[in-house]
Amino acid sequence: MHSDSLFHVDLSAIAQNASMFARLVGPEAVCCGVVKADAYGLGARPVAETLRGAGMPLVAVFRVEEALDLLSLPERGQILVLGVVRSLCPMHPLVPGLADGCVELVVHDKHQLREIAVLAAGQSIAIRVHVKVDTGMGRGGCGPHEAAELIQLVLQTPGVALAGVMTHFTSAGTNADATTEQAALFTRILNGVQLPAGCRVHLAATAATVRDRVYHHGMVRIGLGLVGCIPGSESLANAWAGQLIPAVRWVSALSHVRSIQAGQPVGYGQTWRASQDTTIGIIPIGYADGIPRQAGSSQTDTGASIAILQPDGKTVAGHVPVIGLVSMDQIAVDLGGIDGGSDIEPGRAIEVLSATQEGPSSLRGFAAACGLSPHQVLVGINPRVRRVHARVQEVASSHESWQSATAG
Repeated sequence: MHSDSLFHVDLSAIAQNASMFARLVGPEAVCCGVVKADAYGLGARPVAETLRGAGMPLVAVFRVEEALDLLSLPERGQILVLGVVRSLCPMHPLVPGLADGCVELVVHDKHQLREIAVLAAGQSIAIRVHVKVDTGMGRGGCGPHEAAELIQLVLQTPGVALAGVMTHFTSAGTNADATTEQAALFTRILNGVQLPAGCRVHLAATAATVRDRVYHHGMVRIGLGLVGCIPGSESLANAWAGQLIPAVRWVSALSHVRSIQAGQPVGYGQTWRASQDTTIGIIPIGYADGIPRQAGSSQTDTGASIAILQPDGKTVAGHVPVIGLVSMDQIAVDLGGIDGGSDIEPGRAIEVLSATQEGPSSLRGFAAACGLSPHQVLVGINPRVRRVHARVQEVASSHESWQSATAG
């Protein structure tokens, strides 16, 4: 099968990263794997199956449709729906999952709680819910002054069982003081209520989980950490880099190589011109594939860099800048800055994202060069980029098969 690029997802790396977080939090807390937005573009079904195989009992999604997709898996486990779920009819396909406790909902306000209670009464079931408290994010959940009352209402509502109380940090990866303030507010709220046994208190996503054990409580929610990347500051990420394994790799190949003269422009708008005679390479992927428009460099701004691989397709020969505005289906790179750049031929393999913790083509490095978060880069990779889900030992052979197909 011909493909202009492949996005490798190393499931064994995801499993090992999940195990690392499980060891970090210990038996006192549960790790919940966040697989919303198709597991950040990695594929929710294979990632969820991998997490369950690694001993992670609970996964979180945002939409009802995402939960329904996972319910069709042979081993579905538990699913937490983070978004606001309203107006489910008794015949909705999610109801069986709610009835057997497989699916848990997040309650954001009193009106939603009433709707859930009506559904539960009509079905004679108990629906497990988590109450979300807004401690500063401002995008969902009840306000701090409403939290104790809402928690109490859940405890008093027939057909509804309180499975958890949660909040979400605004900047756990970058602002320790703000994180401490939010946690203190959440603690004051919890001190004013009596939670039932087994109710899971959870505040921490990936960054807060590695920042301080004090944020672990009864559960943590791990998303980007499963990919082997810690969001937030470089110091926080670097402190944990050795503990995690990068799980994604985006590869393609040069489709065209040509020489250009000094002063010649490249790309729409002529935003980049060669400062000297050089060699440029064309890669057949663009913003339709998920390459951010801001990846390209101009005369005044630097952009992202792409790894050019050696002829063996395994080791990096050097990193070259993306030049000019990104097109829908193509990007250009300046090959003149690496040894032997003028001799590189079409078909040479490249890495948009390398399976490394550091460097220009690492997930963090590429995202930073584009002015984006790693999350944005991952979810922006278009489904037309074929995903290859493999264990680490399978990646090399699949890449070699792809190289043979593209060469033909």
